[in-house]
Amino acid sequence: MICASDIEATLLSMADERQAQQLLRFFKTAPGQYGEGDRFIGLRNPQVRMVVKKVWKDTLLPEAEKLARSPLHEIRLCGLLIMVEQYLRAMKKKDQAEMSGIFESYLELYPYINNWDLVDLSAIKIVGNHEVLNPDITLMDEWIKPEGHTLWQQRIAMVSTWMLTRKGIIGKCMDRAKFLLTSPHDLLHKAAGWMLREVWKKGYRDELRDFLEANVVGMPSVMLCYACEQMSVEERHEWQSKRKLIYKR
Repeated sequence: MICASDIEATLLSMADERQAQQLLRFFKTAPGQYGEGDRFIGLRNPQVRMVVKKVWKDTLLPEAEKLARSPLHEIRLCGLLIMVEQYLRAMKKKDQAEMSGIFESYLELYPYINNWDLVDLSAIKIVGNHEVLNPDITLMDEWIKPEGHTLWQQRIAMVSTWMLTRKGIIGKCMDRAKFLLTSPHDLLHKAAGWMLREVWKKGYRDELRDFLEANVVGMPSVMLCYACEQMSVEERHEWQSKRKLIYKR
């Protein structure tokens, strides 16, 4: 078995200070920004994935959890991606106990899943798949609510609907997107718009049109822009014009 400390040492040996400085700016780590205080060692996602590919089969879940609790962004990402690979393996084996164990561990780690890439690269495959396989789970319907939940919990709840939509379960996406219409966070508007766009791409076009008709009055511009991205230019402009007309009243 491979220890978390050995994996961390491998990642640290690849550190690039110049690239770390670029990532600090890219992930908005300055005071008052969404990634305030995060720390980077300067690795790109493909570099982290290369390490994950070599170690995930021989890394126990508690060791992956240690990585996911690191103060260093790329090491947290490595731990989360190891958990993703292990969840997908458990899915193939139809090992419900292992899947549930990884899912529960992931939920406990939410304070460390605190930037959009960490969320998007892990929540879809772990939480999304688990919701598909366990339709009685409703925790994400609570996490999407702003009261008592962080920006990142809400984003986890929103992007996890991607897997549900792929399986034709689109109601969750619509319901959760409604909670983000009045959110002050641009990252949540983008997440909701992205998931609504997936509804369109999977062929539920009238359903998305109905959602927009009912909610365009209060929809943030970036959410609408993302949601309409796959539409024809004419229809996209029509929805944008509706929103502009409403706001001019």
